[in-house]
Parts: sequence; structure tokens; C-alpha cells
Amino acid sequence: MKKFIFSNILWGVGMTLAALFFYYSGTGIEPLELKFYDFRTQLNARPPAKSEIAIIEINDDSIAKIGRWPWPRSNIAEMLTRLSTEAAKPAVIGLNILFSEPERNRDLETATDRLRSRYAQLLAEKKIKETTKDSPFEKMLSEIRDDMDNDAKLAAAIAGAGNVVLPMYFKTDEIVAKLPPEPDWLKQYAAGVAPSFDATDPVIEGSDLTVPIQVLASSAAGVGHVNIFNDNDGSVRKEYPFIPYNKSFYPSFAEELARTYLKLKPSEASITPGRLLTLGGRKVTLDDASAIHIAFNERGSSFKYYSFYDVLNGKVVPEAFKDKIVLIGLTAQGIGTLYVTPVERNLPAVEFSANVTENILHGHFVTRPEWASQLEPGLIALIGLFITLLLPRMKAGLGAVFASLLLIALIGSGVFLFSSKGMWVKTAYPAFLLIAGYIFIVSKRFFSTEKRKELIEVSAIETNKMLGLSFQGQGMLDLAFEKFRSCPVDDGMKELLYNLALDFERKRQFNKAVAVYGHISAKDPDYKDIKNKIELLTKASEGAVFGGAIGKGTNDSTMLVAGSSTIPTLGRYEITKELGKGAMGIVYLGRDPKINRTVAIKTLRFEEGMDEKTLKEMKDRFFREAQAAGNLSHPNIVKIYDAGEEQDIAYMAMELLKGEDLKKWATKGNLLPVEKTLEYIATSAEALDYAHRNGVVHRDIKPANIMLLENGELRVADFGIARLQASSKTATGTVLGTPYYISPEQIAGKKVDGRADLFSLGVTLYELLTGERPWKGGEAVGTLFFQISSDPY
Repeated sequence: MKKFIFSNILWGVGMTLAALFFYYSGTGIEPLELKFYDFRTQLNARPPAKSEIAIIEINDDSIAKIGRWPWPRSNIAEMLTRLSTEAAKPAVIGLNILFSEPERNRDLETATDRLRSRYAQLLAEKKIKETTKDSPFEKMLSEIRDDMDNDAKLAAAIAGAGNVVLPMYFKTDEIVAKLPPEPDWLKQYAAGVAPSFDATDPVIEGSDLTVPIQVLASSAAGVGHVNIFNDNDGSVRKEYPFIPYNKSFYPSFAEELARTYLKLKPSEASITPGRLLTLGGRKVTLDDASAIHIAFNERGSSFKYYSFYDVLNGKVVPEAFKDKIVLIGLTAQGIGTLYVTPVERNLPAVEFSANVTENILHGHFVTRPEWASQLEPGLIALIGLFITLLLPRMKAGLGAVFASLLLIALIGSGVFLFSSKGMWVKTAYPAFLLIAGYIFIVSKRFFSTEKRKELIEVSAIETNKMLGLSFQGQGMLDLAFEKFRSCPVDDGMKELLYNLALDFERKRQFNKAVAVYGHISAKDPDYKDIKNKIELLTKASEGAVFGGAIGKGTNDSTMLVAGSSTIPTLGRYEITKELGKGAMGIVYLGRDPKINRTVAIKTLRFEEGMDEKTLKEMKDRFFREAQAAGNLSHPNIVKIYDAGEEQDIAYMAMELLKGEDLKKWATKGNLLPVEKTLEYIATSAEALDYAHRNGVVHRDIKPANIMLLENGELRVADFGIARLQASSKTATGTVLGTPYYISPEQIAGKKVDGRADLFSLGVTLYELLTGERPWKGGEAVGTLFFQISSDPY
């Protein structure tokens, strides 16, 4: 019995029947289908086919400038009169404001009452004679009443325009035995019904109606309902182009706009409920409820909006509305009606009508094909057979592949038909059944035996371990630690974690190294030397041992942590020892373990307090200079092998030179022979000439940057560092490095070329020949700069 209860056939059949029940009842899975519908609608959204619709909005700005709503109807009349001019003359005007009662002019009533009271008082005092009803006084009152009758003004404006469509509203939420009769004038707008129509109970039917007052409606070119119906989730996806009332079908506001625009008579619009809407030569497919599924336009304003105030005051050229469909409606906050649609959370009612009108004119709709009602249950049954009979017999990998392909096919076909053909086929039901069935089969397999569960766990541990080792080998230490933490900390894992911590330590990521050692310590606090390492590296991360990060450090900042047995690395280079401190940072002795080459590594240190933007510019310049210097290949120029950045340190790996710089022979009593001096200067000049021809200027030539090697060769050093050094200034503006060799154009901040290097080489020659510098400014930088700029050479 237990075996039968958990059998694949029973559960497969049960889930298939449940999916069919949800499909026919429209419950359960329907919200998921509607969300998928919205997703496809967003993919299918496009701009309007033509810019033939304009919207005049009664927005917050218009109400603020004209006055609180509702306005006198004379304002609307004035707008219609302005639009009726020959310059503007739209093809049709949709006035999306329902005037269902005559306007009460309280000012007129008050003034009339006061006049009548005063007239009666004068009669009582016998100051005037009593007259008949046709007296001049009564005529005057009648003329005032006519002048202030805004309904008459609006009716005249509607009649003058001759192309105004007005809204009406049906009440549809009640069932009544006898409907109130509609006005006789409204019947002219009822659509014809196809002779083949088989009368059935409609889904939507009017039980009462609210129409414009007759004085306005009698002059209108059309009247249509503005009823909007939400789906169960609150979104609007459909339009009912006709609503039945008293056995007649009355059009929607959007349908009337399209009919009037196409210059069709009301009799030229006909409907076959549940099938087809015919509008002249245009045919629009309806669903079973006689509704149109709207193809919404792109997000945002798909139509051109104009402020009511701006149009009324002539701020918009009349030609903007020429031969167009113009809709006038409310969008002001708290007054205008907003709808939730698949593409917009707050779509104004006036834009909704514009969207539907555009759909009708261009046949851009979403339809439910007739064969969908047979295909969709068939797909559910097909998926039911798959999860019941085939999936349980497949291996896990093959089952996942087939299920994935089926799911992609279902979703893909639904999207394709919707986007390219405008057809809505409900694929969420079979897709949901496929996912639920697959989850059930996989879960059943997973929990079937404890042994298989254990094997899966062991496999997962081994997978994480191998992934961790792979990430560690590629230098992705954080990902490696993430994978190692998923594994139990046994003896083998302790060793792996210990080696990972050493790698963090080599990369100077002391906090992360401490975290890894702490992970080991939680299981075995006495493992190897992790206690000492945690203590030492905690101090190093706080700056007690290590000098701090680039940008925050001092001149004593170093990568070598006192007491650590780990060899630090920069990129692929192992740092062996510190060779000295330069103007820009510390110089280390390094080794490339891949080719066993010893190199000098110069690190770049920026001044404390440098902002992030400046720091980035300096680093970018560093790598540009390193690239330029690295392209130089000359026997008398120091070779640059590599440059890079690791965390907080930028570095440059270059040729390791064994020898001394010419600064040793730049003092009296220790001068080189003149011939040697001239030879070295000539060799340096040739090296600089090569660099200048390749577009590289050194900018910091001095005896300390010309190296004499043990084998007698000469090298010009520090290409690439010099420009950074020259552009980096402290807060007081002091130039880093020795300024005695600087050229006048550098002092003036001008653009420099190779001549600046020749000037500095000349100063170097002078010092090597005489043992002293040509400038006697002492240590005062200002005096020195003045001498360099002004004294004769």
C-alpha cells in the first residue's frame, strides 16, 4: 500500500489532473500565467506605428494656473473652439470627461436672486411701475442667464468642431430584472450584430448607464463607454469594444475615436460577439468574452503630451494637432484615473484609450487562436505522460537534459508566438506541471536511500575540495576559502587550509590569513604554529609590524614583516630583501621563480592624504610610463621586465645592476679623468637620444640616475619613475627629489621634451668635471629656482 501511495504513476496522474483542473477553472496557476503574459507583453512592446495621436492633459500645472477642478465648462468650450480653427483642425477630438449633469452656476443664481429682490423692493416702494413678464428687466435677466450658460457654450463648441467624441459609463456589477431605458439619441450609436450570432449570456453586460447631458450629446460625433475591467491580479489587459445593454451593443470610447477618425457611420461598425469586430474594412478578433487583448506600447509616454494650459494660452502651435486624433483628459494627481498594466504601473486613463485606438487602427493586437483550447490541454497531458512514464526511467543527467529542453521549448514557443505572431498560448500550465513533476521525481530519488544521500554528500565535499584547490592554483584565494569552508575540517583539510593561509600571508592579506588560521583554530587551536601566526599577523594588519598601505604609509613602510617565516610576493615575484629606499618608494631584491631571474623591484608610494581621483591618475600614469620605458631596448638603458599592481602597491620589475652611480665621482678629490667623464656623458647622451626618438623623456637626469657597472658598462636608470616623481607634490608644494638638475621649462610648468634632459645632462657634466653644482642657492628652493631660471649659463 505504501509503495502504491508513493508510486510515480499515482503522483504523475494526480498532478496532471490538478493542472487540468486549474486550467479549466482559471485558478491556482492562472496568476503565474498572467505574470508570464506580462513578461511577454513587455518583450512585444513597441513604439506607436505613427505619431497620429496627441494628448492634451489636464495636469497639476494646468490646475495650479487655471484654478481648482472642476473648472467652468466654458474653459473646455474655449479649448474646443481653439482646436476647431483651420490651423489646428484635428481629425477627431476625444473629450474624455463625463458631463452627466447640467452645470450649476452659483454666481449666476446669486446675482439673479439679488436683482429680483431689489426689483421687488423698488416695486413695494412704488419707485417703479410693475411691468409684465416681457418687461426689459426680464429680458435683461434672460440675456445674462444665456451669456453665463456654460453648457450652451460647450454644446456650441462641440457642434462647431463637428468631430467630438464624448464618454459614457455603464454600471455592470448588478443583475436587474428590468433595465432603465437608454435615451433615444444614444441608440444611433449602437453597433450592428452579425446575423449568424447565436445569443448567449454575455460575460459583461450593462445594468445601468450614465450618459452626457443631451445638450452636449446631441452635437457630438460619437459617444462611447470608458469602462475598464481589471483581471484578478488587478492589472488591465483587455478592452471591451462593445457592452450590451437592452439588447443593443454600445461601443467603447476608443472604438468611437477610431470610427470617427476613419469617417465611418455607426452602422458601419458591427460585432459578432465572442468572435469578431468589424469596423469598415478592418477586422479585429475577439476572445470568448468579446474582449480585445491589448498590445501595449513601450514603457513611458508613447504619445506626445501637451499641457491644457499651454495649448489654451497659445504656447503650442496649432499645427501640432492638424489631422490628428486629439484626446483631452485628466492626469493631475488625485483627479486623474491611473491603471496598472503589464508595462506601466500608473497608466493614465487617457493614454489607455489612446493605446487601444492605436491598436484598432493598425491591427496590433494579442489574440487567442482558435486551436489554443485544444493545444493547451494536450500539452498538459503530454507533460503528464512524460513525468509519469518516461522521467522516472531516465538517469538523473538525461532526465535533467530532457526536462530542461522541454521547459525551454514550452517557454520559448510561448514567447515566440506572442512576440512574432501576437498569439497568446498558455504555456505556464504545462511548464509548471513539468517543474513540479521533475522536483517530485528528483526529491523522491534523493530521499529513497540513505546510502545514496551519503554518497552525494561525499561527492559534494570532494567537489568543493577540488574546486578550492583549482581556485587556489589560479590565485583566486577568496573563492578557494569559500569552497574549503564547505568541507569538514579533518587532518587533510587542516593542511590545505594552512597552505591557503600562507598564500594569503605572502600576498600581505593579513586579515584574511588570520581568518583562515582562525577557521583551523576553531577545530584544533594547537595545530602547528597558528597561535603565534594569528598574534603576529593581527599586529601586522593593525600596522604594529607592517608600516601600512600605500597612500597611508610612512617612509618606513615595508613588505617584510618582522618575525614572519613566509616569503612575501608581488605578482609572480618573491621578495627576498630590501635594497634601499628611493624617492618614490622602497626598492626590493626579487626573484622570478618561473625563470629563476633576479630582479630589482621598485614600488610606488604616494603621499598620505591623496584623494582617490588623484591616486587613480597617478597609478594610470605610472603604468603608461612603465609601458613607454619598457618599450626601450638600448644597451645603455636599464631594462624594464614587468609592471603591475597588487592590492595597495604598484611595482616595476627591472634589470638588477651591480655597480655604483656617478654620484660617487661628483665630489672634489674624487673626480674621474676628463676623458672618462666625457665618454660617460657621451654614452648617456646617445641613450637619451634613442629614448627621445622613441617619444620618451626621462625628466630627472642626474649623477644618481647614471649607473657605472662593475664590468665598465653604463646604464641610464629610472625611466618611468621620473615623471611620477616630478608630478607628485606634498601639501607644501615642495618638489620631491633633488631640484638642482631641473630645467627652466620644468620650473615654469611648461611641456617638456628631450631638451630638458640635455639641460640636466649639462648640469651633470658640470658637476662631474668640477665637483660642485653650477648653482649656489644652497637649500633654499626658491632661490635655486630663481638662479636656474634667470642666471646666465
